[in-house]
Amino acid sequence: MRMLKLSPLAIAVALVSVTSHASDFSCEEQTLTPIYSLQGDGRSSPLISEGEYISPKAYFVKGVVTKSMSSLYKGFFIQDAIGDDNEDTSDGIFVYTGSAPSADIQPGMEVCVEAKVKEHYGMTQLVAQKDKVEIGSEVSPIIATNITVRDGETLVEAMERYEGMLVRLAPDSDLQITRNFGFDYGSYRNNMLLSHEAPLIKPTQLYVAGSEDVTALAKQNAENKLYIDTDEKTPNGVIPYFSGLDAEQGYIRVGDQLVNLEGVIGFSYGQYRLIPTNNIEPADFIHQNDRTAAPVEYIGGNIKVASFNVLNLFTSASEVGGDLNATCSDQADADAAKGCNRGAKTLSEFSLQRTKIVNALKAMDADILGIMEMENNGFGANSAIANLVTELNLQFNDSADHYAYIEIADEDKNQGKYLGSDAIMVALIYRPAKVTPADDAQVIRMPEQHITGNNPDGEAKQLDKYQRDSLMQTFKIVGTKKKKETLSVVVNHLKSKGSGCYEDWINGEYEDDPADLQGHCNAFRVSGAMTLSQELKKVKGDLLVMGDMNAYGMEDPVRVLTDYKPKKAERKIMSASGTSIAGQPLHATGIEAGKGLGLINLASEWHGDDSYSYSYGGELGSLDHALANKSLKKKVVGIEDWHINSVENSLFEYSGKYSGSLAKSEGPYSASDHDPVIISLKYKMKKLGFTLKIQNKSSQPVYPVFNTWFWDSTKPWMMGGDKRTYTEKDRFLKHVGIKAGDAVDLSILAYGVYDVPCTFTPLVLAGKLKAVYNGDSCRIQ
Repeated sequence: MRMLKLSPLAIAVALVSVTSHASDFSCEEQTLTPIYSLQGDGRSSPLISEGEYISPKAYFVKGVVTKSMSSLYKGFFIQDAIGDDNEDTSDGIFVYTGSAPSADIQPGMEVCVEAKVKEHYGMTQLVAQKDKVEIGSEVSPIIATNITVRDGETLVEAMERYEGMLVRLAPDSDLQITRNFGFDYGSYRNNMLLSHEAPLIKPTQLYVAGSEDVTALAKQNAENKLYIDTDEKTPNGVIPYFSGLDAEQGYIRVGDQLVNLEGVIGFSYGQYRLIPTNNIEPADFIHQNDRTAAPVEYIGGNIKVASFNVLNLFTSASEVGGDLNATCSDQADADAAKGCNRGAKTLSEFSLQRTKIVNALKAMDADILGIMEMENNGFGANSAIANLVTELNLQFNDSADHYAYIEIADEDKNQGKYLGSDAIMVALIYRPAKVTPADDAQVIRMPEQHITGNNPDGEAKQLDKYQRDSLMQTFKIVGTKKKKETLSVVVNHLKSKGSGCYEDWINGEYEDDPADLQGHCNAFRVSGAMTLSQELKKVKGDLLVMGDMNAYGMEDPVRVLTDYKPKKAERKIMSASGTSIAGQPLHATGIEAGKGLGLINLASEWHGDDSYSYSYGGELGSLDHALANKSLKKKVVGIEDWHINSVENSLFEYSGKYSGSLAKSEGPYSASDHDPVIISLKYKMKKLGFTLKIQNKSSQPVYPVFNTWFWDSTKPWMMGGDKRTYTEKDRFLKHVGIKAGDAVDLSILAYGVYDVPCTFTPLVLAGKLKAVYNGDSCRIQ
């Protein structure tokens, strides 16, 4: 390679490599082919014959270097300095050199190559020999072109027009985060995913599996992706082009519009990728739906019910000191890297995890809370559920806000201790001041699958699959007009989509995503939903079925519980084969599901079918559902998927395994990977009233004092033997804002000097109450 005239900067950069790359190659007096002629206006180069992947001849091509690459791609990007002013043809191209290019090939240098044109797995590029590269002088740098997606054009089609070019994300580009920065199993590296105009929605969140609509949306989603990647694989906890990443100020959320990022457009692993060439600031992420400090407080609600998948809250590690769960063989198993403890292994990580969860729960302020992924280590003082409730109660000074947890009956416990046999369980906590259990909790046993089958290749496999049992508790609402009015809450966590079941094995989809896009073990989840449906038909009163169903809004298990109509269905919903419950056979072969239970999907009803609580693979959807019967639906005043997790970055979760030295936050954001779901209900309550009689049995003059500061100067001193009655209509209490149902501190001010408390816990102003002062003490009778 012969060196042309170099600027002083280029000479300094190239000093070491000039001699070693010197050759007689030159583009002088050669006919140059413009880059845009190589690219053309189609998916492949017009210089490559149909059915071929490389041009028969080499071309002399000149351009300005925009980026040098050594890992993701090996070579460098060049761009025509002028271009052809045709938006349908790209002015840039990648030059493949087979290894990292020499150090003298830097952005802003003009180069000329002799190379053949190649279509390399969907990317048009030049294949150059090292001795066929001529490095010229430093010239004016290429100015990035703003990305524009035309009306009726997909993002992928737009990227074909920009392939190889230096581009910029402008406000009009309208590119938004659809998957936060994290690990990409497709390319086995950390990156981020953008889509045009809005984040992608899981097709089966909106449409019935197997329908033409699902197929169409899946295709549309596939054509609406642009990865933000890097040349070198990034260290844990680092975004090379965004040094401002921070848990409190520099956070990234799905749905953010990204602007001002510049980079070159490449194609690999079947996707277009923008490799950044500049650095961006927190302000370049425009939060379309920013964080909120707490969920929406709906007017008129008086009971709140919520569900929350807490991402494996485990206490069994030695440093934490909790009991072992149902799957542990011993303490060493709980402490092992891949042992029976799926959660935090150190006290510091557990403390952060619990703090984030507790801060979220405090903000949610629910009266009944269903929990998923709680460690299944019993109900004793050293259990995970007891640990969480104890810490949560410390956040509330008023005992009326404190929680208790539901413990199942001894006869329902596995080995006399556990709820089922998995490492995790569902759980229920509640506020006794607001609701009370009407009877014992009911454990709804879920199906198991034990069956042998052959895959399409004739290989036999024994399949043994399990689901977590569900938990139902019927509550009475404190203070309702109707004494017999009840609310039954069912907490569920159906089989995950991760590993395959019998139906996946025999269909040849055990390792691959099933064609109907419902994930693995769909039929097994249907069996769980059918079991639930059968049990819930017996329930009287209001009913709320909630939890992590591991099924999106229009997938089969949800439809079994809602509006499935077998007679009108083009595609039948089938249960799993080889199932049993507690050893009793259920379905030897799969059967068709009957008519849906008729529950109403509250999130869809209130916010539309595109509501979401979870993000996977760059697509949003709801795995966490709140399904109500008709009587309960009438009492709903609002529902919210509080987006503190699904759209946030997993780097800020409690675990430090993949986050390096990145600082964490104790806030509720990234407390889990699922959003909590909060349902606000309005029950007709009795009109609250109270009668508080105060008697002075001493010889001292006294005043009653409410909440430390408010002493009733509107009335005369209470002398020895005096009695006084307060009700909800009292003018003084109304003036200071105290009403029926409030929890107050009551004391007696003797001689106008000595304050004598009547109770050491707040007194709830409800019903008939009496306080007696005897000169030494005051007591509630």
